[in-house]
This record gives sequence, structure tokens and C-alpha cells, in this order.
Amino acid sequence: MNNGHVQIPCAAVRPLEPVLYSWIACTHRYVDIWDGNDLPYWYNEQANVSILAGAAWKADWTAIEEYQINKVATEASENASLIGRNDLYVADDNHGFCIEAKVAYVPINNVPYARDRIIERCRLAKADALRVDYHDPKLGAVFIAPYSPGCVATPGQILEFAKMLQTLPHDALAWACPIDAQKTPSHDNKHYPMIALLLVNAETSKQS
Repeated sequence: MNNGHVQIPCAAVRPLEPVLYSWIACTHRYVDIWDGNDLPYWYNEQANVSILAGAAWKADWTAIEEYQINKVATEASENASLIGRNDLYVADDNHGFCIEAKVAYVPINNVPYARDRIIERCRLAKADALRVDYHDPKLGAVFIAPYSPGCVATPGQILEFAKMLQTLPHDALAWACPIDAQKTPSHDNKHYPMIALLLVNAETSKQS
């Protein structure tokens, strides 16, 4: 299986292609620097977003995280518009995207459960993205970190998981499989062989 993969079936999201390839490279670079003893993606949402933000800068885009922005109310008790925070905004000279992110930590040895969990996290990311009150495209992003409890994931398990990812509704999908990703288990004895990033255009996916 390749160490990195990008597919972007949606033309509106295709400008992000260099950012996604940069995200793969940045992920590999982090793992290489730490010699496989630390992974950027086994941490929280903000840690994952920071890698994507750094990748945008490396791809000659700009990025800003956790900035204040107006958000659309979702309940009658809220004001029509209120101040909130957007997880990430990336832009180059011609394009800009508002991104709301979630993380899905899922077992690689239970693909049906993992699929359902990812779909739920994607739904939440899209809902958050739709609340951003701004004119640029709004994307829901899910960082997907499959883990193997207690032992190293097999090549077959990784391949099966990657095939499942490609069946999920998405406007862009990328993944990185660092060579030394499974060298060291996490604090709770889990091995994380790969990280995937699934993007959906929240505005064109309202009915999905």
C-alpha cells in the first residue's frame, strides 16, 4: 500500500490538492523527526488541525486557526448571529475555505463500527461548518485515526480499512501511512498505522 494517497472527486475542492499533498509530507516529516516514537495524529483535534494549517503554509497558502467569526444560530433561544470560532481558514490568491474539524479514533479491526463512527463525525463536522457565517466555501473535515489494540495492524487490515474509506461519501480524501507509525504504541497500548483526512463541502452535502 502506498505511503500516501489523495483523491478529489469534487471540482470545487480540487484547489486544495497541493495542501493535501503537503499534509501528507508534513505528517511523514513529523514522524521521521521523532523516529516513530511520537505521532501527531494520536493527539486531539487541535493537534491534527495544526498539521493541516502548517501544510497549507508549506504549500504557499495561508492559514489561521481558532479565529473569531460570526456564526448562525441553531436554536430559537440564540441570537440570529453570534460570535464563535472557526477551526481553520485556509486561502491562496484565488480560493478560500472555512473548515470545521472533528477527529474519529476507530478500531481498525472493526470496519463496520468504524464506518458508522466516521459517518457520524462527518455529520457533526458538516453541521458545524454550516454555522459559519462567511461567503467562502465551508468544509467539514474528519481526521480519521484507526488503531489496532495491543498489537501491530497487519497490511491486510490497513488495506481493508483504506478500501472502506473510499466508499464513504466525500469531496476529498487523503491519507498518510508513515513507515515507522507502528514502531511505538500509544500510552494505552494502541498502534496507529495511518491517518486519513476526509473533506465534505457542507453546502452541497446538506441532504446527505
